[in-house]
Amino acid sequence: MRDGISLARAGHPVVVFVHDNFERAARAQAVGLRLPDLRIFVYPQYKPGDSLAKESEKAVEAVEGFQKLLMKVR
Repeated sequence: MRDGISLARAGHPVVVFVHDNFERAARAQAVGLRLPDLRIFVYPQYKPGDSLAKESEKAVEAVEGFQKLLMKVR
């Protein structure tokens, strides 16, 4: 998060990747550091015991979500 915030403040386009478990903390930190519009990509963390099919499904959803995020215009 801190690296992404530093890069964003320097004028670089940034997408910060975080596991779903850390989404709330990442968004709170972005707001607290006065970058509420920081693009944050949330992806599911691997869950032990999930089937390969379930993990594949989550990966496809993550790729689709990332593509949508990249297409957003600031």
